[in-house]
Amino acid sequence: MVNLFVWPGCVSEWVRLVKLHSAELNWITPKSERTIARHARVSTKEPEREEFTRLLSFCVRHGHWSVFEQASASFEIATTRAISPQLLRHRSFTFQELSQRYSDPSEILRDVKDEFKFDLRLQAEANRQSSAEEISIELRNYFWEKLKFIDQDIKSVYREMLELGIAKECARNVLPEYTTTRVHMSGTIRSFIHYVGLRGKENTQLEHRNIAHNIGRILKKELPIIYKAIKTVNDPSLVGWDFGNST
Repeated sequence: MVNLFVWPGCVSEWVRLVKLHSAELNWITPKSERTIARHARVSTKEPEREEFTRLLSFCVRHGHWSVFEQASASFEIATTRAISPQLLRHRSFTFQELSQRYSDPSEILRDVKDEFKFDLRLQAEANRQSSAEEISIELRNYFWEKLKFIDQDIKSVYREMLELGIAKECARNVLPEYTTTRVHMSGTIRSFIHYVGLRGKENTQLEHRNIAHNIGRILKKELPIIYKAIKTVNDPSLVGWDFGNST
């Protein structure tokens, strides 16, 4: 299920549609790879040497990860409250998430259509916290029809609470986990290398895996030397970088 929404403040000027469970680059250290290489050569006579492909590749192959802390990046992530706690578990990053105490999510993340139509997959047999293939269209539509009325009731109760003066921090307790949210995720390149390596694996929930792969594809363009080096090593912690043609 592809769901799109519009960031606030852009409706009257321009519309930026964002795919749910995706990431967009906010910023990255300018000339990140050159910066990392220069800092890695802090003990040499020529830290500004032009050639640094071999140096960065050597650092990746031999696990000299600390040098990759010398550059950072930040991503803006569109997801749901069901997935954002999984992001927040990665404690080497810093986060800012849309506050339901301060804002009504429906007013901030505009034009969200049919939030209740999230993907429905069968329970995996070998992994109690994972899923398998999608259910049949007939069964999916059966549950979506039920969820439509539940969703209407929840939103009606939430709106009534706010209209009668109930604080947002209290009213938010009725909102479902499929409520959309926005997260800013900032960290070092070292952290992002290992985040994609872990969360890009097949045993990660599909929605979160899509976010990790999205970040990986962006960093592949921003850090081509580092990406190429990652792809040449046989490191189980970096398997998530094998994202291929995933969405």
